[in-house]
Amino acid sequence: MTHRPSDTPSGEMIPPLHARLHQEQEARKALEERIRKVMADHKRMELELVRYRDHFETLVANRTEELTRTNEQLMRENRERRLAERGRRVFEDQYREASLMLETMLNAIPDIIGVQDGNHRIIRFNRAGYRFFDMDEEQVVGKRCYELIDQGAPCENCVMRRILETNEPAQLEKYIDAKGVWMDIRAYPILDMDGRLFRIVEHWRDITELKRSEASLIESEEKYRLLVENANEGIFIYQDNQFIFSNRRAREMARRLGLAALRKPLHSLIYGPDRKVEDAYFERRLSGQEIKPPPLSFRLVDVRNELMWVEMNTVNITWQQRPATLNFIRDITQGKQLERRLQEAQRMESLGTLAGGIAHDFNNLLMGIQGNASLMWLELESNASLSEKLKNIEDCVDSGSRLTKQLLGFARGGKYVVKPMDINQVLRRSAEMFGRTRKAIKIHGNYQLDLWTVLADRSQIEQVLVNLFLNAWQAMQGSGNLYLSTTNVALEDAFVQPFDVPPGRYVQINVTDTGIGMDEATQRRIFDPFFTTHEPGRGTGLGLASVFGIVKNHNGIVTVKSRPGMGATFELFLPASDKAPQADVAPVTSVETGSETILLVDDEDYIIDVSRLMLEGLGYRLLIADNGHTAIDLFGEHKDTIDLVVLDMVMPDLDGEAVFKELRAIRPDIKVLFASGFYVMEQATGLMRKGQTDFLQKPFNMHQLSTKIRRMLDGKTDSGAISDTSKTA
Repeated sequence: MTHRPSDTPSGEMIPPLHARLHQEQEARKALEERIRKVMADHKRMELELVRYRDHFETLVANRTEELTRTNEQLMRENRERRLAERGRRVFEDQYREASLMLETMLNAIPDIIGVQDGNHRIIRFNRAGYRFFDMDEEQVVGKRCYELIDQGAPCENCVMRRILETNEPAQLEKYIDAKGVWMDIRAYPILDMDGRLFRIVEHWRDITELKRSEASLIESEEKYRLLVENANEGIFIYQDNQFIFSNRRAREMARRLGLAALRKPLHSLIYGPDRKVEDAYFERRLSGQEIKPPPLSFRLVDVRNELMWVEMNTVNITWQQRPATLNFIRDITQGKQLERRLQEAQRMESLGTLAGGIAHDFNNLLMGIQGNASLMWLELESNASLSEKLKNIEDCVDSGSRLTKQLLGFARGGKYVVKPMDINQVLRRSAEMFGRTRKAIKIHGNYQLDLWTVLADRSQIEQVLVNLFLNAWQAMQGSGNLYLSTTNVALEDAFVQPFDVPPGRYVQINVTDTGIGMDEATQRRIFDPFFTTHEPGRGTGLGLASVFGIVKNHNGIVTVKSRPGMGATFELFLPASDKAPQADVAPVTSVETGSETILLVDDEDYIIDVSRLMLEGLGYRLLIADNGHTAIDLFGEHKDTIDLVVLDMVMPDLDGEAVFKELRAIRPDIKVLFASGFYVMEQATGLMRKGQTDFLQKPFNMHQLSTKIRRMLDGKTDSGAISDTSKTA
């Protein structure tokens, strides 16, 4: 398994770890060699002592025999006796010299050397022994060895007991509580000429520092093991075409990729388009044949046929005296997805601004056509042919309005009637209506119970669903399976950040088809306005663009997952609300008249002309302003007689919001009907909360205009909700 991280602290500490481990191992080997050398010296000294003892005993025996013979001949040869006496004195001198040399050597040894009898009684210590126990010879000799370390009985694994049983040397590591030190105790038997044990030599060496070093090394190894094992990056060592070591994260990634089950080399799982070099390159890299290879990013295909972005970094190392590579592999799929989403969000925001401007201007043109048609209806006498032509004109205006409505949806200008709603109910109803017209499509629903409520425009959400259903139907070429599901989810910062929406509770809607799927290039453009994969004449390319805009306008998120030949899944996330769902109110379509005074404000002359004729035709008295400054001046002069202001939102110099603030400063209770072919949703929603305000989407007809004005003048408008005028046509 491979894994490679970016430059991380963990990645920088591994070589120093090996260097330190190597140094500590060399130090330990040197210490052990020193111990073996000292032990060899001790053994050699012991053999020398035995050899001296045997030699001395032989000399004594020989001299004794000599003395005996000399003593028998004393009377005969006085001279020979004197010679024998001189020889004895020489021998005693040599013996004393050897004893002094042995005593000096024992006292020079820093370790404790002691002699005991078979009953654990101390016969003597070297100087280091007396110093260690802080006693002199008189205090030590005759005591049992375990009494010196404040024990009432021999040690559990007593070396003397083992020697008494086996006549073989024994060794024990023991912690001396009374002194707070670790001792390496080695004992050797001393046998007499008949092979019987009559003395035991013990060698005590202080190994406290060694024990501490071992504990420190174990602790250090444990720390680094925990660090490597719990690293977020996969770490593995590759040597001789096999994985020598892998941490937990690397093993998890290997299981996800199915390396063990599939028995495939890692490079065979690389996604085709990412194989910019031959497969042998990856083998050379893993084998350490590439000198200082750079970090490498590529995609892998896991056992579920899903793509996983990884970043791999390789370092050449020596493992057990042979070349190997230390590899860091990191899953960067989420980062790549966030980067892509952020780029798409920025691009769609720019396209939305462009689409909104186009829709605004086009709606103003449609307003002129629709207004004149509405006026012609008022003046039209009974003429069937002209009525039919006017009806055709209005149908064309309605078609153009739907087209710009999709553009406005993409441009975040399409949310009008915002009410708490049950998405399950809307989804079921839309699916049933679609299923009745597309019987070859099998629809499967999986709707969560107790689904959270969302604040949304029902008609816009229905438009989103129908566009997604039609897109799925086209992708499945008329037949297939459509899977719908809803669920409550909590989105975190990492997920919502690229979409510029807050984290929290959302309702997720999934629309999955079994169609032909899409490649990455198509997925990057599917939400672009006027982009379509169909031949000319089969679609405007605004369906998915309006899906994106409407969902974005509802502070939601829309994503798509697809692979060629594997269908597509569109995921919608809409913010949840604590409000209870509300029922829809049937629209009113009657023309209502009045006689109040209205101030009409618009910067387009043809809009003013047609609106003036429509309002005068309804019986209202008019004051007209073609810019914001004129509107403020007129309102200041006639503030007591004006009952309502019809105000365009988008104007040069002073826009609708600025004019509104000036009007309210003059007269706080003035009623204002905003009208526009396009508007910024947050701006309009904020103005609606000011009270006694409403919004009218261009183009509008006589019915829509008369109903909206009459409801405002009669005080029946629900401030804060932006109405969808298309429903009152």
